[in-house]
Amino acid sequence: MKFLKKILLVDHEPHITAFVRRALESTGKYLVRVEQDSRLALHAAPWFLPDLVLLDATKAELESEDVNRQLKMEPALRDTPFLFLSGNAASEKKVVTGGFIGGYSFLATAVSLDDLIRCVDEMLCPAPAKTRQM
Repeated sequence: MKFLKKILLVDHEPHITAFVRRALESTGKYLVRVEQDSRLALHAAPWFLPDLVLLDATKAELESEDVNRQLKMEPALRDTPFLFLSGNAASEKKVVTGGFIGGYSFLATAVSLDDLIRCVDEMLCPAPAKTRQM
């Protein structure tokens, strides 16, 4: 039996969440829960237990950091990776070079869905270790 990786997607834009959810779930690897209000995300996360949190960083950076900090206080979520999404076009260059802000992965929402999926895959589905051939 194959278990899907769970992703909590927090973004206030319904068209973005629908688009991203559809793209991620179409891979057959992910189950995506969407919350458009960060307060609701704080309540949903402890019982949903996501393997990754995709968090909109465009509303207010302080709010995104606050959500991150509060979720990290939950023992079951302490090691959960975060990927911040930003609509700030000036950040696109950072994405190409590996984008980290404050130690967290960062991705501009202007990237292609293929790039988003590739980034999520790298965070949640590491490539199997290569076996040595003798």
